[in-house]
Amino acid sequence: MNPEFLRNVWLEMTTRRVLLMVGLLGLTFAAAALANGDWGPASVATWLYYIIVVILGSRSAALSVVGEIGARTWDSQRLSSLGAGEMMWGKLFGATIYNWFGGAICLAVLLTHEAITAGAGTAALDLLYYVGIGVISQAAALLASLIAIGRGQGHSRLEVFAYQLVGLVAGVAVWWVWDEVKSHTVDTIVWWGHPLDAAIFLLASLVIFSVWTLVACFREMRLELKMRNGPLVWLAFLVFIGFYVAGFDAWLSQELKSWDPGALRLLLAGTAYGILTYIMVLLEPKDRVHYRWMQGQIRQGHVANALNGTQAWMMGYAATFLAGIVLFFWLLHDVSAALVGQPLVLAALGFLTRDVSLFVLMQTLPGRRRGDFGALAILFALYVLIPWILASLNANALMFLFFPQLPSPTFVGAIAAWVQGIAVAGLTLTRLALTEKGQPVPA
Repeated sequence: MNPEFLRNVWLEMTTRRVLLMVGLLGLTFAAAALANGDWGPASVATWLYYIIVVILGSRSAALSVVGEIGARTWDSQRLSSLGAGEMMWGKLFGATIYNWFGGAICLAVLLTHEAITAGAGTAALDLLYYVGIGVISQAAALLASLIAIGRGQGHSRLEVFAYQLVGLVAGVAVWWVWDEVKSHTVDTIVWWGHPLDAAIFLLASLVIFSVWTLVACFREMRLELKMRNGPLVWLAFLVFIGFYVAGFDAWLSQELKSWDPGALRLLLAGTAYGILTYIMVLLEPKDRVHYRWMQGQIRQGHVANALNGTQAWMMGYAATFLAGIVLFFWLLHDVSAALVGQPLVLAALGFLTRDVSLFVLMQTLPGRRRGDFGALAILFALYVLIPWILASLNANALMFLFFPQLPSPTFVGAIAAWVQGIAVAGLTLTRLALTEKGQPVPA
């Protein structure tokens, strides 16, 4: 058995705690059964499952590594012979084993009620949902904590709550979508032009995204154990997410329905790639030493080594740029769509170049600072404050200078975006070529 999992089981599943969980849940269900009110044992079990597995379980997952750092035992664990997979599984399901024990009791009550009242098929679907929402909320909390540790952030109560909050947001998103299906608000989902049963499609999506979240936890654990991650897994995720999101073209607004279906799917995939690029350039460390190493590898002709060291935001940016260029030429087949779409696509790519370069640029400035916070502040000014001032002055005609406009003033907005993008990218490359003292890096 996994040694880290077994160690957590010994720590969490003590006799006193097990008897306490069984006793409290047993008394709660007995009280609900004898009360003869609107809250029966099944309803109480449902809410207790969310509290024990999702809310408290996400906190246990967030503390699984952060707590070790606070207790000053994490360094010794990293030096052990355990691999990243053993450490990840042991932390994720070992630290939350007590929550899952209580959740299993709640599931036994509510699924028995579901099987009797709605049938075994409904109970089986509910089982997948409840297990899925528990896994994805806990894995998201663990992933958030591992990313924060990699960024050098601390382990205060507020920060642990932030990691837990990430898991709760993931759980609420899953619950909201599933609630829409259970209430029959959405019975079918059109994906790639095919109507599919909403419950089965969403459960399959939940399982797939849970697997991807676990893969992300594994890769972050590898980084924490000082191992290098190659680009293939992230490239596979980009292919998956592009294919997945592109299938929802039937859900777009009526204004875009006149576009060619292929163009709509490229637009959706490119938008998903752009969002991922923003997320990853914010989360990943922007290490100038690593960027110089990549530059040196390329100069020496070791292109494969440089590509193996590319970060996720770089690959996301490349995927966004590729999707945008393909969409630009695809729109040539539709003159009416091209007049609006082509300038918008080019402007979006220009502003994306400006924004990601800004994140890297802020990390190259001398002094001790939070570069990401500065970049976020500048982007808030560019996308919110300045446009707000312009709108107050009735100068909406200048909005194209700050973000893509629809309709765009032909290609003027695209030119303005790329002027800014090239300027910020050029300044960033110049800063990367300098030392902290502002001198060129010696050859």
